[in-house]
Amino acid sequence: MNYSTGNIINSIFVLLLLAFNVNAQIDTTLAPFLHGVASGDPSSSRVYLWTRVTPPAGVTTDITVSWRIATDTSFQNIVKAGSIKAKSASDYTVKVAATGLQPNKWYYYQFSALNKNSLTGRTRTLPNTAVDSVRFAIVSCSNYQSGYYNVYKSIADRNDIDVVIHLGDYIYEYPIGGFGYDAALGRDHDPVNECLTLTDYRKRHAQTKMDEDSRKMLQQYPLIAIWDDHESANDAWTGGAENHNPATEGSWSSRLAAARQAYIEWMPVNKPDPTGDPNRLYRQFKFGNLIRLDILDTRLQGRTEQLAASNPLFNDTSRTILGADQRNWLFNDLNTSTSRWNILGQQVMVSPLTVFGSVLNIDQWDGYPADRSRLFSNFDQNKAKNIVVLTGDIHSAWANDLPLAGYGVLNRSKSAGVEFVCPSVTSPNPFSSISPSLVQLFNNHVRYIDLAYNGYTVIDVNKNRLQGDWNAVSTIKSKTFSTSWKQSWYVNNGEHFLRQAPNPAVRLPNRIVPLAPELPQPFAPRIESPVVTFSLELFPVPAYDFVAVAINEMQSEAQLTVTDLNGRSVMVKELSAMELSEGKYLLDLSGLTNGMYILNLVSSEGIAQGKIIKM
Repeated sequence: MNYSTGNIINSIFVLLLLAFNVNAQIDTTLAPFLHGVASGDPSSSRVYLWTRVTPPAGVTTDITVSWRIATDTSFQNIVKAGSIKAKSASDYTVKVAATGLQPNKWYYYQFSALNKNSLTGRTRTLPNTAVDSVRFAIVSCSNYQSGYYNVYKSIADRNDIDVVIHLGDYIYEYPIGGFGYDAALGRDHDPVNECLTLTDYRKRHAQTKMDEDSRKMLQQYPLIAIWDDHESANDAWTGGAENHNPATEGSWSSRLAAARQAYIEWMPVNKPDPTGDPNRLYRQFKFGNLIRLDILDTRLQGRTEQLAASNPLFNDTSRTILGADQRNWLFNDLNTSTSRWNILGQQVMVSPLTVFGSVLNIDQWDGYPADRSRLFSNFDQNKAKNIVVLTGDIHSAWANDLPLAGYGVLNRSKSAGVEFVCPSVTSPNPFSSISPSLVQLFNNHVRYIDLAYNGYTVIDVNKNRLQGDWNAVSTIKSKTFSTSWKQSWYVNNGEHFLRQAPNPAVRLPNRIVPLAPELPQPFAPRIESPVVTFSLELFPVPAYDFVAVAINEMQSEAQLTVTDLNGRSVMVKELSAMELSEGKYLLDLSGLTNGMYILNLVSSEGIAQGKIIKM
C-alpha cells in the first residue's frame, strides 16, 4: 500500500482515533506518532527506545519504522540508526534496544514512519565508573480520571533530573465513575468499562500516553518503571485480586496475562529474563560505584494472598510479599554489593504503621510480618551499605526510619535504613482526614508525613548524603498550577537515619543539557545507518539529464535508490560490483521532473547519501 502524507491521511487517523478514544487527548499534528516517544531501562551502554505508530484506517499489515539516536538535537552526529517493524500483534508499539552507547551521556532520538517524524526524545545512559551525583524524580499513582497530570508537567519543565522512576499504578483499571472519578474534568476513562481484556488494557495505556503532560515528561527523561496493582486490579496478588470476581469477570490468570502483555507493549521496560521467567520484572540498575538500584515486584511476582491480622495464619513464615526467588536474588545482591548507596524501588510501605497496636493496611509490608522480619534482618547485616527504600502506593508523603529493636527518639541509630514515600500524581488519599500527629504519636520512626497534596519527590544522591525533596502541585483540577517545595530530609553516609534539611538540593548548572524540541522536525528522507565506509560525490550540481555518481573504494554490489523530499521512491537500481568497479556510475535523470532528490547507495560496506538537483 502507498502511504502518502497530507490532510486526507491525517483525517483518517483522527476519525479512527475518535471512534475508539472519545475521551483521549488527541494532538493530530503528531500523527502517526500520536502517543509520543519514551525511553527506559538505561544501562551504561544501552537504552530502550519506545513509540507507537497509529496505522491508517483498514491497515493491518506491518509498518516499517526507522529510528536514529544522536548526540545533538539536529541529528548532525548520529551514532546509531536502524529500522524495525510495527506489528498488529504488539498493537503497533515498537521497542528498540539502542546499544553501543557511551556511558553517562545524554542523547536525542527520533522515529520515522509513513513519511512522518515523531517527536524528538531525550534520554541518557548511566555512568559506569565514579560519578559525583545522580538525581531521580519518583512518582506513583496516576489516575487519569482524578485530575490533570500537572506533576508530569512540573518534572518535564525543571530539566535537572537524570531518570524518572515510576513506582506503580501508572494506569487504573476502574470504569467511568470508579475510584477517584471527577466528572467535572471530562477525563473519563477509555474504555468506559473496567479493564478486563487485552484490548481494554491497551486502550487505557493508549489514553494515558496521549495525555499532553505525560507525553512531555516521557519525551525528556528515561523512565524506570514497575507495576503495582492497578495495572491489573486493586490489591492484586499472584492468585487473584480484591477487584476481581471470577464468577462475572472470568479467570484471573487470563486477565493478569492481558494486563502484563499490555504493560510490556506500552512501557519502555525490558524483561530481564524473557526465557527463564517471562513474567519477571524485578531487575537492577547500576550508577557507577555510587548507586545500585534494585527495582522490586512486591505485587505480582510471588505475593501470597492478603490476610486479616486476626487470621491464625497471619504470621506464618510461608506467607510472602516477594516470593522466595526474588527474595534470594535481592539478599544476594545486597550481600555482594560494593556500591556506596543501595536503593530499593518498590510499591508499598516497608516501615511499620500501626495505631493502638493495630495494623492499618494489610496490603503493605505490615501484612507480611515474616517477610519483613527477614528483610530487616538482612538490612541490619548490611547496614554499612547505606540502604534506602523508595515507595509509592499510599497517595501521600512520608519520610521514615526503618526501626530495629531498641529504636527510639533518643536512639535513632537503631535503624536499618530509611524510606522515602512519594505522594500521588493524581489519586486521592482516602486517609486524608487522619491527623499526622496521631500517626507520629504511635510511630516515632515516621519523621515526616503529609496527607494533603499531590506531587513528587526528587532524590538527590552524592557520596556524602542522600536527600529527598518533596514537591507539591497547587492543584490537579486545572491545567493552571504552580509547584512548591514542601520539606526535605536526608541521610548521611553511614548513619542509617533521617535528618531534616533546611533547603532542597540543587543540581549543578554544568550538568544541565538542552531539552528535546517540543515539536517534530519536518520529515525528510534519510539514511538508516550512520555507518559510512566509502565516499560518494555527485556532479554536476545542478544536473540535467544525467548525473555522475563517483564512488571511492567500492568493492561490492549495491542498491541505489532515489527519493523525493516527501520520502517517495522514484527510482531503484541494483548495481553490480562490475558496474561500480571503475568508481563512477552515470545515472539517467531524464525520467524525473525538475526538483531536489535524495540519493542513497547501500551495500554490505555501508551507506552513503547525496543530494541531486534536477533542472
